[in-house]
Amino acid sequence: MLGRLRPILWVVPVLACTPLGLWVYDDPQVSVSRVRLSAESSGRTPPVLVALDVRNPNDYSVSTARVELRLRLDGLTIGRLARDSSVSLPKQTTSTFAVALEPSSSVGPARLRTFGPGKHRFAVDGRTTFTTPFGKRKVRFAQEGEMTFGSPASPASGPGGPGE
Repeated sequence: MLGRLRPILWVVPVLACTPLGLWVYDDPQVSVSRVRLSAESSGRTPPVLVALDVRNPNDYSVSTARVELRLRLDGLTIGRLARDSSVSLPKQTTSTFAVALEPSSSVGPARLRTFGPGKHRFAVDGRTTFTTPFGKRKVRFAQEGEMTFGSPASPASGPGGPGE
């Protein structure tokens, strides 16, 4: 009798558990690497660059499909971003990519200049949609803290530290 029940005993635990895809997939972790104020150009409000570190813990590549975020500096909402974006994230690595956020119409060049050199509080929250072998996954992220800003980047300047 036990011999005939053995195949059924294997099926019950499999059906009771989560789908197989969730056994072999972990959501990537998204964090803010830096926020960079761009140099003013042509009298318009320059974009603010937000660099994101994305850690893919899986043993296979995934890619972004969409990035959405909101940036606040010293309590002021600078702007929101919603953009389709395809960035490949190699397996078991951390990749960094930057997105250019256009400040909202209420935040002009003069207001951005108030975020000069020194420490500033930042808060970023958003959602990234990832394309995986198991379909699309939406991952929320939020981070806040302090960053030290240097002078706004000039067009000829190279990469700097956080906020540079």
